[in-house]
Amino acid sequence: MDINDFFPDVNGNLTKITWAHAVNNKTRLANALNSTVMMLEADVIYGKINGSGEEIPIMGHPPANESDLSLEEFLKTTYNYNKDKNNNSARKGVKLDFKSTEVFKKSVDLIQNLYTSIDYPMWINADIISGPLNATTVPVDATEFLTQAKNFTKSVLSLGWTTTKPSANTFYTNSQIDTMVQAIKTNEVRQEITFPVRAGIAAQSFDQMKALKSKFDNCTLTVWSSDGDDVNVPKLRDVIFEFGVKRVYIDVPQELYDRLDLGNAASSGQGSLALLAGMVTLFFK
Repeated sequence: MDINDFFPDVNGNLTKITWAHAVNNKTRLANALNSTVMMLEADVIYGKINGSGEEIPIMGHPPANESDLSLEEFLKTTYNYNKDKNNNSARKGVKLDFKSTEVFKKSVDLIQNLYTSIDYPMWINADIISGPLNATTVPVDATEFLTQAKNFTKSVLSLGWTTTKPSANTFYTNSQIDTMVQAIKTNEVRQEITFPVRAGIAAQSFDQMKALKSKFDNCTLTVWSSDGDDVNVPKLRDVIFEFGVKRVYIDVPQELYDRLDLGNAASSGQGSLALLAGMVTLFFK
């Protein structure tokens, strides 16, 4: 499902896509569905519903191991919402962020049960390559993930690197880029790909990002950041403009978005680029 077809009002400018972040419990899911956001980002872990019963795929972010919302319920709720023509809010797309190889393997059948009937964007995300600063998070097994995920032919595959809080000079290495490229080519991935890159690290990785862009036609970046990350704003703008607004999603806190001042792109030496409108991550309490 092409996101530009599903959200035609963005007119090809991916920066206009809006997000609800960490939709990992029933309250956040209800709030997100009744909002104007376009895409729901949610994390999938292996754990228990309300701390009891058997371990199953549930919604949550490590180190959590329990939730009031299972992956199965999340999928059915969003599916039913999108099929209900009486809803006051617009239909939503979904991005599922799998936090371990185990939970992804346990989730494949749950996704497949609804997949053939899904007519809205469903992204499949995992960090499959070890990233900068010797990040301690264990990546999802690249071969296991890509072998299964490439069967979801309508989905964008969101393929990232593990990271930790960046320092001022942290960057994605050429080796880390090459390892990602090799994993994709070895597993013969044919779907559309977006690369989620941490803002503070991507800003120091212009040459590596440019090289990544050259390897895959029509790949996109999803620029994300955590609160408090050290980000070189001018350098990050350079990376964004290298790809252009048709190939960049931005999922950052409001404070960083404001500092990027992307709305003034055309008047800041980027006159040949389309005006970069804001795509602001919405957080639900």
